[in-house]
Amino acid sequence: MKFQLSKLFFFSLLLSMAVLPSCVDTEFEEPPVTGTELEVTGNTSIADLKSLYIPGRLTVIETDVIVQGIVVGNDVQGNFFRSLIIQDSTAGIEVLINLTDAFNLFPLGREVAIDCKGLVLGEFNGIVQLGGYIIQEGGGEELGDIIDYNSRIYRGMLVGEPEPAVRTINSLGVNDISTLVQLQDVEFASFELGLTYADAFGRSTLNRTLQDCDGNEIVVRTSGFADFAIDTLPDGNGTLTAIFNVFGDTKQLFIRAADLDVDMAGTRCNAGTGEEELMTIRELRDVFADGGTEGPEDRKIRGVVISDNQNGNFDGRVAVVQDGTAGITIFFQGDHGFSLGEEIEVVVSGQELSLYNDLLQLDFINNDLATSNGMGDPVEPRVTTIGEVLDNAEAWESTLVQINGASISGSATFTGATTVNDGSGSITMFTRPSATFASSALPAEPVDMTAIVSQFTDHQLVIRNLEDVGGETGTGGDPEQISLAELRTLFESGASAVPANRFINAVVISDVDANNTDFRNMVIQDETGGIVVRFADPHSFALGEEVEVSVGGDELSEFNGLLQINDVDNADATSMGNGTLPEPRDATIQEILDNAEAWESTLVKVSDVSYTEGGTFSGAKTLDDGTATIATFTRSQATFSGSAVPNGAFTLTAMVSEFNSPQLTLRNLNDIQQ
Repeated sequence: MKFQLSKLFFFSLLLSMAVLPSCVDTEFEEPPVTGTELEVTGNTSIADLKSLYIPGRLTVIETDVIVQGIVVGNDVQGNFFRSLIIQDSTAGIEVLINLTDAFNLFPLGREVAIDCKGLVLGEFNGIVQLGGYIIQEGGGEELGDIIDYNSRIYRGMLVGEPEPAVRTINSLGVNDISTLVQLQDVEFASFELGLTYADAFGRSTLNRTLQDCDGNEIVVRTSGFADFAIDTLPDGNGTLTAIFNVFGDTKQLFIRAADLDVDMAGTRCNAGTGEEELMTIRELRDVFADGGTEGPEDRKIRGVVISDNQNGNFDGRVAVVQDGTAGITIFFQGDHGFSLGEEIEVVVSGQELSLYNDLLQLDFINNDLATSNGMGDPVEPRVTTIGEVLDNAEAWESTLVQINGASISGSATFTGATTVNDGSGSITMFTRPSATFASSALPAEPVDMTAIVSQFTDHQLVIRNLEDVGGETGTGGDPEQISLAELRTLFESGASAVPANRFINAVVISDVDANNTDFRNMVIQDETGGIVVRFADPHSFALGEEVEVSVGGDELSEFNGLLQINDVDNADATSMGNGTLPEPRDATIQEILDNAEAWESTLVKVSDVSYTEGGTFSGAKTLDDGTATIATFTRSQATFSGSAVPNGAFTLTAMVSEFNSPQLTLRNLNDIQQ
């Protein structure tokens, strides 16, 4: 008969042993924690194993090949999935294994040996992988993982990881693929700071940009399932240890665990010393005119920002700066936060001076090289004529001018290229489609206008906001309501942003609780139409709730054909309480297909419809009502994704949607009436 000691008895036994007289030997032999010696040893290096792969063809290993190496990558924090990275002194290789939580059996630093006879070598975008079998998938062959790993992969001692090979971003090469490397004196790019490693909420894998002090860059790729996906990127400089891989021609780094692989507490790269001497912008421009291609050593410039980063007519990375002598365009590595009228200092030592379509700019400047001195003295525009602008365009480039009595023509709205004429000459004015005022009507009468002299092969003018042409910036006064149909028409006319100072009011027709719509998406409908609002963060607006959303200046764009207002600040949306759900439009599937664009993101009701296949709602299913067929798509995260689809005919209420082609989206099971 076998007996089990209770936990209480076992604890009492330990306690009694602890108070035995000191003459008793209390030295106990601890069980080994480092593993056991390998039962087999390698007869082939990993480099030689990888050389057996025949490019372009899954290669079955037919000889007695045993490789031996150390585990340097696993799923310890979720950035690798069902794979191990092992390496020896010659190379590393990714091993596909049909096992989750593999780190329990194969911790980092464990020595392993793999019996490779009968296994298969394949390649994924430049990475040679070791798998278990060949799958016939979609008319082609794919590499499957190793199922019989218990009899294939021998576990040995915990010998510790090898020292990572110290590399630079530029020196990483083919021989480093699937090995442990370390980069020193690196940091995440300024435009990435404040972001997380990946999208932990959407479970989306993301790339982040790592760079050295010379501006060389490499991708750090992190799974949305990684434990550290939600961690904020470090804002310092230091070392990063990772597994090096490639995706085609793109170099990539995969860290195993942020607390293990990332040490960036040092001071960020900065060409500035804090002792730079001030030079004028004219002196800097003269350096380029005299053949120089970079700013002089130990120099900085100081000027006032004359571009406007709030109204979308300048790339978020561009700032135009003017001092008392001249102006220059600065192209930063990432979006900057300098406002119109702010005085900034920029270290120019060793920074590139170059032409972009004939416009002189300080190119690809590290954001850390620019600092703010607060709001500066207003820059008074030079009062001139278009004829004088054309005569002095090179000298006046990137400075403010004022043209009185200017007529603007060539289009109904500001967007794109228009022509400015004041009787002394004419010049092109260009407005980006993303400008908040792009869709605003051109002034019907001559105006006194302020603009920046610019160049895109030919000389041109660029305004900052509507105040530059005697109008309002759109940021003051009472906001104006815009209908969803008007928004859709604007996009169809070429607008890529909502006009300034606009808001929408509509009723939510998606169901956040049923989770069949992405948690950042809200589908709304008013009496004119519908649209998707994609928030910057998850929202909690319920089905049937009336919402008011400030959308002035927000991006209008399509995602796989579905129009949305993109990246809306959650704080810009306000609940107005329970609203009245719009009545769904009675329609056939053929009518839905014929009117898909106009009816997109609105409710429809289809009678006598049935699914053409059985199973559960999850994924894509086909609906048929006798007039045509259309797909429905249900997310695997939906609360009803595992429910069985109905047999026979039923009446369906759904949202008209699109994913490259029209489809219907259910909100919840109440949308089906039999």
